[in-house]
Amino acid sequence: AAWRAIVESNIISGAAVDRVPLTKFPGFGVQLPALDVQRRITSVLSAYDDLIENNRRRIQLLEQAARLLYKEWFVHLRFPGHEHVKIKGGVPEGWEKVLLSEMCMDIRKSVNPSDLPPDAPYIGLEHIPRRSITLNEWGKACEVDSNKFKFAEGDILFGKIRPYFHKVGFTLIDGIASSDAIVIRPIETHLYYYVLFLLSSDEFVTLASKTVREGSKMPRADWRFLLKSEFRRPSAILLELFSETVKPISRQLRNLALHNQQLAHARDLLLPRLMNGEVVA
Repeated sequence: AAWRAIVESNIISGAAVDRVPLTKFPGFGVQLPALDVQRRITSVLSAYDDLIENNRRRIQLLEQAARLLYKEWFVHLRFPGHEHVKIKGGVPEGWEKVLLSEMCMDIRKSVNPSDLPPDAPYIGLEHIPRRSITLNEWGKACEVDSNKFKFAEGDILFGKIRPYFHKVGFTLIDGIASSDAIVIRPIETHLYYYVLFLLSSDEFVTLASKTVREGSKMPRADWRFLLKSEFRRPSAILLELFSETVKPISRQLRNLALHNQQLAHARDLLLPRLMNGEVVA
């Protein structure tokens, strides 16, 4: 309130638009708490930031462990019992080559954001982290206007614009997504984790990047081409084993990410109260 009063007292009224003189702006007075109070406030907020950063590191390590397992089993083909399995044409016995469309589908349920609660979660490409499968940030439906695609908790989002940015991950909540992201859902439940790590793998992202049209202003991956591309589908037993191994990791990723959301929200609510003395550090 005090800062607003200082700014308003320096406003120059114009014929069309009122404005603040930028040359004088650096000289505006700012009221600050006493130095010892500032230090106590910093200490309180740093505790939140440290917890958030610790959770981020744990997310990073958990994702790395799951990716390494996927690569070991399904790229290098060093899965449990591989010593006793014959490989023909790059496909282990009991596996098969199938089209991507036989393992997953894209969901195109369009919705107008104005038909949703204002605070309904919205995920745009700006919210999708690079090289992380945990989609732990989102905006609100009231911040966008054009039609978006609806997604359910657990759906996979693939950023199709400039796919080499490697924006692929699973959702933690229900919400709506930018039309620049493909909403993907595995056809069968036991395929879920395999499809998630397949679509977020370096090999798949490289393939998707090759489908981009040269010279395009907004280069997009050719999803139709990718759906018609062949990939290895592991045996049902191996898919189940992979799911059993990775599911607890996925659960931890979700819990850590949602905990960070709560911590960030609490920190942001606390800051103005600390600054105006409503809450004493």
